Amino acid sequence: MVIVNDREIPRRYVLLAGTGIVVLFAGAFGGIVWASWSSARKDSRSDEELSRLTALASEHGWTYKAQDAGGVDRYEGVAPFPNLSSGVSAWDDIEGRHRGCSIHCFEYRDEETVRSAGPRRLDTKTTYYSVFSVTTPGTVPRTVVHEPGDLGGKFADGKLENFLRTDPRADGVPLRFDKGELVTWFEGRLRPADVLPKLNFLCDVLEHTPTSVWG
Repeated sequence: MVIVNDREIPRRYVLLAGTGIVVLFAGAFGGIVWASWSSARKDSRSDEELSRLTALASEHGWTYKAQDAGGVDRYEGVAPFPNLSSGVSAWDDIEGRHRGCSIHCFEYRDEETVRSAGPRRLDTKTTYYSVFSVTTPGTVPRTVVHEPGDLGGKFADGKLENFLRTDPRADGVPLRFDKGELVTWFEGRLRPADVLPKLNFLCDVLEHTPTSVWG
């Protein structure tokens, strides 16, 4: 028996309460560790993946640059890219042709200075984005699509909207028609397994875009 504030409490209740607190803190700590490990894993990339990326470019006759200074600048103005961009590098930059289109794939690294633990200590937080683009048959005013319902104007005949609503590859995938390119991106490292599926999806989007759009 344990006495608390002049009240007698059975010892087993005290032990159960203590055990619950330990489990609660252990769960919270485990969640923090898991989140940290998961984030680090998402942001890491093996030497083997990088080798396969360069090999993929070589197999298709594409050019590969480890870094292209200023390669991001032409994409400025729409998130996740800077509003204004000057000399921002495209990493693991791949260019070539695929299914009759000029293609461009690269990794954009958004670097932000953040305050870290400790007095007056600043760290750099890097968010990685994989970016893919194909050239379009013509140019249209900048059009950013996050949902099929965003399509309007020349795109409003329903053909492309229906494709985006029914193709599972389009779920949650942003699209941007701009400066003669169709662009998509996602947060994460550029990996060889993503390159061809993303390029093929973009080419399929173009095939379902009414030719009148480019007129």
